[in-house]
Amino acid sequence: MGTNLRSTENAGSGEPRRNTFAGLLSWASLLLLLCAACCAALFFIMVLVNPRMLGYAASHLQQFAGSSSPTVPNMDGTFQAALPYEEMVYTYTVQIVSALAILLTALVLVFLFRQDRHAFEDLVARGLGRIWVEVKLAALCILLMTGMTVLAWGSGTEKTYGITIVCVLTVYLLCLDISHNRRFFGHNIIHSVLIRVNHYHRMTTFEQRAVRRVYATIGIVLALISLGILGFAIAVNIFYNYEKFAFIIPFTAIVGIIGTVWWYILALKRDLRDWNLLMAQITEMYGGDLNAVNHVPPTSNLYDCAMQLNMVRIGVQKAVEEGTKADRTKIELITNVSHDIKTPLTSIISYVELLKKEPDLPPAARDYVQTISQKAQRLSGIVQDVFEVSKAATGNISLNLDDLDIGRLLRQTFGEMEEVMERSQLQWRVDIPETPMVVRADGQRLYRVFQNLIRNCAQYSLEGSRVYVALSAQGGVTQVSIRNISKTEITMNGEDLTARFVRGDQNRTTEGSGLGLSIAKSFTEACGGRFFVRTDGDLFIVTVQFPLVENASSGPALTLEPEAAPMAEEPGALIHNLPDAGPGSPPLT
Repeated sequence: MGTNLRSTENAGSGEPRRNTFAGLLSWASLLLLLCAACCAALFFIMVLVNPRMLGYAASHLQQFAGSSSPTVPNMDGTFQAALPYEEMVYTYTVQIVSALAILLTALVLVFLFRQDRHAFEDLVARGLGRIWVEVKLAALCILLMTGMTVLAWGSGTEKTYGITIVCVLTVYLLCLDISHNRRFFGHNIIHSVLIRVNHYHRMTTFEQRAVRRVYATIGIVLALISLGILGFAIAVNIFYNYEKFAFIIPFTAIVGIIGTVWWYILALKRDLRDWNLLMAQITEMYGGDLNAVNHVPPTSNLYDCAMQLNMVRIGVQKAVEEGTKADRTKIELITNVSHDIKTPLTSIISYVELLKKEPDLPPAARDYVQTISQKAQRLSGIVQDVFEVSKAATGNISLNLDDLDIGRLLRQTFGEMEEVMERSQLQWRVDIPETPMVVRADGQRLYRVFQNLIRNCAQYSLEGSRVYVALSAQGGVTQVSIRNISKTEITMNGEDLTARFVRGDQNRTTEGSGLGLSIAKSFTEACGGRFFVRTDGDLFIVTVQFPLVENASSGPALTLEPEAAPMAEEPGALIHNLPDAGPGSPPLT
């Protein structure tokens, strides 16, 4: 509103909150003291000018006190009390002491709650600052004219004191307003109108149309009300013998008001309908459908917003296409480079094997050849992993889906990985029920998933710790959970560890390509399963889920949806939307 108050309040300074009631009491006491002081000064001035005013004042004071004793006027205009002298002195003493007690109490309240009074004065000044200066000047003029009229047409001490009190209050509020509000004259009607106009120009097209519609509705309703009242008054004066004709114009005005309100309601309903269309498009775009468009008509107030949303949709779609193209190009580059490396690497491995068969190699050279062979085999595995990850990312992976018993596959994998498990010096706790749990997947790819997870545990688990492997089924979903404790500090969350070329061992003191978890997740999702990684401190949990294949008698096989609930793992339950419970865990080799 442009008041620019100088407030003493500081919400963030930690000052104690002021008591509003105490501030009001202290403020009222201050006003009482000011009015009493001004009235007393006026009384002394009147006594100095006309000593006979002392007798009038004594008579009015006695009447105000409620005394029943009459007074007797003298010849000189003064009044003589009909009471005895002692009783009159006692009455005046009680009145003076009571007045002094009230003033003393007010003075104590003023100083006792002065901080609360300052806060209350700020509140009053803030309220006065919201009033236009033209309204204040008009009220001041009305008070001045009223006071002059009272002085001109009336007389009496009470009227004089009343006018004095009103003047004191007016001057006090005026000084309070000017002292607290820096822009006393700046907050006027013209300035407020200009602010509203500038705010209107800063609005969007939809906001401007909505504001115009509201103002038009209010203006038409007020005009119809005024027309109905004026027409009723004129009709009563003209058709004074036919009062029923006087109700025609008000009835017409009421019908017009109802029609105007109904028009506004219909326009608002159209805006809400178009708004729902925009929200539906936003919901579809949020769900991944970038081809969603709205059908807002050009006559709608939200047409500009609809066109802007369509432009945003086109921009997002273009950005997604460019990002997909760049990612595809990167993956194709990796695939081509991996394929080009495989040919010379195969030759290197072949010649290394030939060197191993040479009988005349010295011991040192034979050790070198053995080292070259190990590194070449590792490089070959990395190239093969990169090649498979690239194929899975581009969707070019070939699958041979078939119904298989996931428990039997797990037992077979652990049997073939027995040497790796024994060399790891870990305690393996494997819980695989004998009950068949049939899933539809590619056996070779799923074997590679479990193989990578076992190698991950063997390589990155804490020495001498336990690894828990559990297979369970519930709600038409089978779940394999593997839990182990990392031997290094986990500094990443599970979601980051499933990315390509990411390793939990940031010092890279162990062998590994950082593709193990990425390959396991890609193969699991390619076979129609779900792959989760969760970390809890140094605890690393991997969960693989697949829908169970049901027989014909029990119904069709269950397909996993994004909202499907996961199986309960032992000893706790693992929800399907795994949160980031802490830093990540080491990836697979």
